[in-house]
Amino acid sequence: MRRAVIFDVDGVIVFSEKAYQKRRAAFFEQNNVSVAQEVQDYFVGSNAYDMFEQLFPEDIDKRTELLQAYKEFRQHYPMDYQEMFNPDILPTLDKLASKNIRMAVASSGPLENIYRILEVNQIKEYFELITSGDMFARSKPNPEIYQYTLSRLKLRPSDCLVIEDSTFGIEAARRANLTVAALKSPQFNIDQSQANYQIESSQQLLDLV
Repeated sequence: MRRAVIFDVDGVIVFSEKAYQKRRAAFFEQNNVSVAQEVQDYFVGSNAYDMFEQLFPEDIDKRTELLQAYKEFRQHYPMDYQEMFNPDILPTLDKLASKNIRMAVASSGPLENIYRILEVNQIKEYFELITSGDMFARSKPNPEIYQYTLSRLKLRPSDCLVIEDSTFGIEAARRANLTVAALKSPQFNIDQSQANYQIESSQQLLDLV
């Protein structure tokens, strides 16, 4: 029996990636940056730092300037995280809590944004630990975020189940020797072949713990 479930946020708790793509496209257009749609799709599950590093690998000054500008742009771009909320999440959290399963968050997103998502949907109190990719030198697919989460929970990989959606997130969890359930995306056709399980609803986690 699993003792804990670790949740990704974007694409799992909220279906936000299409909105993020739209936000990035608006920023790119405003700053005269040309990014093909397939490249946009590639960045699903990534973070802003890694995105600009890959877009401008040889131009540190350019990517630093754009990264700062994008952080400011995000502050003024509205996001309705209640509208994006996965309706299966709350009953899933309630049932896991009734089974005394511990719960944590490990997301590539900025910590402030993670808290906002959890708070506006009134689910923050379910999670004993909230971890952001911003806390590490490299975010997913680097496994450090999951290794750190395990160490803070004082659990072994075999004690935990991860729910992810993106290729980057699945790879990060697998590299940390964790078992992964991949939630099928309603917005993208994502390669989830590295996951141990593929699920249509987060409530299917209850059959895996």
